[in-house]
Amino acid sequence: MDEQTPPQSASPSTRVDELDKAFVADLIEQPKQLDKLARLVLIFSFVVPVLYAIGLKFFSSSESAPSGLWFIVAAFASWFVSLLLSLFGLISGKGRQNAGGKEKSVSVEALYQAIIRYKRRMLIGSSIFCFLGVCFAGLTVFSNAFPTMLPNQAPQNFVLIRGGEFTMGSPENEVGHQPNETQHQVKVSDYYMSKYEVTFAEFKRFIAESHYLTDAEKDSKDNGSWILDGNEAKKVAGVNWRHGVSGKERTPAEANHPVVHVSWNDAIAYCQWLSEKTGKWYRLPTEAEWEYACRAGSRTPFNTGENLTTAQANYDGNYPYNNNRKGQYRAKTVAVESFAPNRFGLYNMHGNVWEWCDDVYGEKYYDECKAKGLVENPAGPAPETGSFRVFRGGSWRIIAEPCRSANRGGSTPGHRDGIIGFRLVFVP
Repeated sequence: MDEQTPPQSASPSTRVDELDKAFVADLIEQPKQLDKLARLVLIFSFVVPVLYAIGLKFFSSSESAPSGLWFIVAAFASWFVSLLLSLFGLISGKGRQNAGGKEKSVSVEALYQAIIRYKRRMLIGSSIFCFLGVCFAGLTVFSNAFPTMLPNQAPQNFVLIRGGEFTMGSPENEVGHQPNETQHQVKVSDYYMSKYEVTFAEFKRFIAESHYLTDAEKDSKDNGSWILDGNEAKKVAGVNWRHGVSGKERTPAEANHPVVHVSWNDAIAYCQWLSEKTGKWYRLPTEAEWEYACRAGSRTPFNTGENLTTAQANYDGNYPYNNNRKGQYRAKTVAVESFAPNRFGLYNMHGNVWEWCDDVYGEKYYDECKAKGLVENPAGPAPETGSFRVFRGGSWRIIAEPCRSANRGGSTPGHRDGIIGFRLVFVP
């Protein structure tokens, strides 16, 4: 008697293969539209993430971008939809029509192999396009860290500062921390800020066109301005915006240096003149806008990190920050485009000249803000509560410590000095 071979059980992969072929065989009579579906899937898997990115940009508030988790979830959802369309394409037909309009007969095996190849291409293609969609969406999430200029809206040399929330002030353990720097949460809206401090040449044009008399020029007992005479600061009659830090008249080579010997009143007059001349609204930054722009996303003492060197800013390098290495003391202003800009594209936010802000100075104002929780677009104490106006940023004559992002200074609106200038904010 012949010995019979025992029956062999099919392997799991063989069973799956047979089931797939049977599934295809059951649906082989359905119309086939693989080419049309292929185009649809490719378009859909690319468009969905891109539309998501556009929607994220349009509907999200400019102050705070959504969590990165959202664009990952949305991109995965678009990939999943693409996969469903791919699977629909796999089971949606049996073959092409020939030139005579009759269907070409296709075996189950041939169709099954074609589907396997199609499935592989669609999975790879949809994954690639969804990855591109993630990249597009990611750009919108992180765009707050990289402000851009809108050429049709921004004046020359102004950059768009994307608003957001930040911690204003300094921690108590920061070297140089002052009691008036209490940390509190602030939210600011979008605004444009000048890359540079207002220059001597720009202010000269303002005087020529408006015939304005600065506080230092007015015929009174209080005319003149403060200068540096050797190592001594003193007030000298006759010194005004036309002069440099030592009291000598500016030269053409200094046309691109920041204007000095200008008061807060003079800065306001410049803003009003430029607004009337251009039909656009220019003003001084609020103290919150100034610090937000200076920090440019940083939480360190300086926007350069934990330290500031004289290769990064113009200050008295004989007195470095936190006992770091000494640097250069230039004893004068430098051109407004000197040194590298911060991440927002702004120059000389540390050192060179102090910069007037719009706010009234309040010694305890930060404590009041902290008690309120999140404060939106703070503009300082009420004008009747104080006589000083804020200036920020440090200067060429100051040591490194007061050049910190959180450091606050203030003086009377009529005060002028060879260490104080200003920069502008533009509001569309």
